[in-house]
Amino acid sequence: MLSIFADIQATTTEGRCLISSEGQTITFYTARSGERDLKQITSSIANVQPGKIPLIIIPFADALLPLFLRHERFVLLAPASFTREMPADERLIADDAALQRFINSVEPNDHFEIIAPAQWQALQIRMIECAREILVRAAARLKTINHFGRLWPINFTANAAIARACEDISVLAAESAPTALVMAGPSLDNNIEALKAHKVIWAADTALPALLLRGIHPQVVFSADAGFASREHFVAVLPALRGHRMTLVCDMLVNPGVMRLPFARTLTYSSSHPLVQQFFQTERSDLTEIANPDGDVGSLMKAVFANFFGDMPVKIFGHDRGHRRKVTHARGTAYFSRVYTRQTRTFNSESYMLKLSRRYAPV
Repeated sequence: MLSIFADIQATTTEGRCLISSEGQTITFYTARSGERDLKQITSSIANVQPGKIPLIIIPFADALLPLFLRHERFVLLAPASFTREMPADERLIADDAALQRFINSVEPNDHFEIIAPAQWQALQIRMIECAREILVRAAARLKTINHFGRLWPINFTANAAIARACEDISVLAAESAPTALVMAGPSLDNNIEALKAHKVIWAADTALPALLLRGIHPQVVFSADAGFASREHFVAVLPALRGHRMTLVCDMLVNPGVMRLPFARTLTYSSSHPLVQQFFQTERSDLTEIANPDGDVGSLMKAVFANFFGDMPVKIFGHDRGHRRKVTHARGTAYFSRVYTRQTRTFNSESYMLKLSRRYAPV
């Protein structure tokens, strides 16, 4: 079962294949509808616009097996299955591992057409939205590769010596679980007093300066951005790093300047990047593997928490999924790029860093 469809249940009763979700039960296949359903999907594939790849969202059943004997390129996203015997075909996505392989295989020139059969009835819109979300994840991966593709090997090489001596992230499992995860969204401003009541806090590097400014010292800080702009999240916070025992969590692709900051300790892990995987296999097989498909620091924190503490309760602050311009506490790439594209004799990178240091005074 794909985790994005975890609430869907597939049952078979008296020859009827039923899908249940959101309080609704749909008869998707019957003993006599198999041939009709196969023809319907085959026709839908044939009618896709030239140059587009069909992305079909449909529960898998034996009736669809002949589809995989054909040579057309398509993707079948199966939210559920009515049989345990499924073809070993890369075009079939029926579990999270296959979904991740699909996301990693999407190329820049691939264009998809989503097909959600009418049998989904009222759930059809939701199925289409889920498929779009998957394609957005694939697009984000391509954008990240385009942005950092040449930078990752440089960071990896610069960080290798430090990473060999870093502790594994698994030490967090033996420590107190955080009761708050903090990100840099605008709503963070409205929750400072509530945050002060939390004893164990994990924070994104983007939120760190705002927290320190208000006298809040997180126990663990996460960083995931490979770019130089990520270093500016730490402008004016060095006194706090030296005066309080804080832990940094990052992988080997993070900006080298970040990995060398004077945190009390630096923890690392095995991310999914091929360079890190090679390092994991040859030199640090003890590293815990952490999957972070979304690639941002907030999702990294949530993935690590889920890995070690499962379903334990935790409050999430500042996770706004977007923000109004210049309101977020993340001071990273967007602002940094503006400086470099609009430099003058009086407005340059040095004056910009000075402005940041004054905004977040040492604490």
